[in-house]
Amino acid sequence: MKKGLLLSFLAFAGFSNAQLVNDSVAMGAGYANNIWYSLQNDEQGTAQAANNWDLGFATTITPSNPLAASIIFNSKIGRVYAVPGTDGNDLATADTTGMASWTTLYNSEATWSEGALNAASAGGTDYGWGNYDAVNHTGIVKNRVFAIKYTNNSVKLFTVSLSFMNQEYTIEYSNADHTGTGSTTIAFTPYAAKNFVYLPLGGSVIDREPASASWDLLFTQYAANIGAPYPFNMVTGVLHNVGVEVAEVHPVNNPETDNSFGTATYSEDINTIGYDWKTFSGTYSIEDSLVYFVKDKDGDYWRLIMTGFSGSSLGKSTFKKEKVASLSVSENKALISGIFPNPAANNVTVMIDSKSNATVKVLNLTGQVVFESAATSNALEAMNISTADFTNGVYLVQVSNGAATTTQRLVVQH
Repeated sequence: MKKGLLLSFLAFAGFSNAQLVNDSVAMGAGYANNIWYSLQNDEQGTAQAANNWDLGFATTITPSNPLAASIIFNSKIGRVYAVPGTDGNDLATADTTGMASWTTLYNSEATWSEGALNAASAGGTDYGWGNYDAVNHTGIVKNRVFAIKYTNNSVKLFTVSLSFMNQEYTIEYSNADHTGTGSTTIAFTPYAAKNFVYLPLGGSVIDREPASASWDLLFTQYAANIGAPYPFNMVTGVLHNVGVEVAEVHPVNNPETDNSFGTATYSEDINTIGYDWKTFSGTYSIEDSLVYFVKDKDGDYWRLIMTGFSGSSLGKSTFKKEKVASLSVSENKALISGIFPNPAANNVTVMIDSKSNATVKVLNLTGQVVFESAATSNALEAMNISTADFTNGVYLVQVSNGAATTTQRLVVQH
């Protein structure tokens, strides 16, 4: 989804001394790792092996959340198919004869909300991997058998179902010859602060992402439709997080000084940066009249200029970045001078800086108010809030004094 933004509300004061910072991310030889990156705070968490998972399961079932019921597949480890003519009860009898002619399923390049398994959907209440239980409303019921053909030519079969009451996925699996049967249950609530929780079939659940609130960009390999003769191929590039928007501006005379971010067209498509900022002809060359402007989840705007790529020897991307604009202080950060710890476990302290009485609310991402209190001080006040009963996830802390409102993100992770 594309949208034009008129940034008349931006405050430029305080950025006159901003300067481009050189940085780099190295995925390792053969693009071995995935790297989650924050423009404000650099790399987040530990680099995770790119091939240690098969399936990624969305950590939310909230209908208003764009990730709800998304299941992504790791194309680095093989191919995934929906076994023709099967339903969710056919795991013990599914036949992989003719697999070479089946249609490979791929994650959407544009959104995290449409994983490869969702691509099997026939529409309506069919999520691709299961049907919504419209009678009892208890979950999503498995409706297909899927097959993974790994790069070593081994094959596994599996089904997926989801219980709303227990807030867990159940994955049943076997080898292609129906030996090696097993079942894994994934309770996703403990991972609510993340976008996805991951599983290698037959293995243990892997918590491999940092909290969604902490990163903007993912340096990774992914399957992209690059055209004939092989429509889909693995490419190396940059995808962005849910809630982040990116504008690609090209051509520009000087990417380091171009200031068209205020009139650029921003996109929620996660592959707006993608892979095509570089070309290969014996060596890699970088497009030198291209600049990206990134709007992060806090409403800050960043200039991003890709400057180099090493190829598979190091998997290293180099770039320049600088913050070019932010929401005005009066609109963004005037009433909250700090939230700590963040992420929070059982308690959080909100530092309120208001010249008049203020109301403090904590809302979940569906807009439900889970905490509300008055701040009676007319000076800096530390308000302690118990988060012990909050479910894991991302919340919005909102402070309003009638003249202004400040909203900042809070992550709760027990």
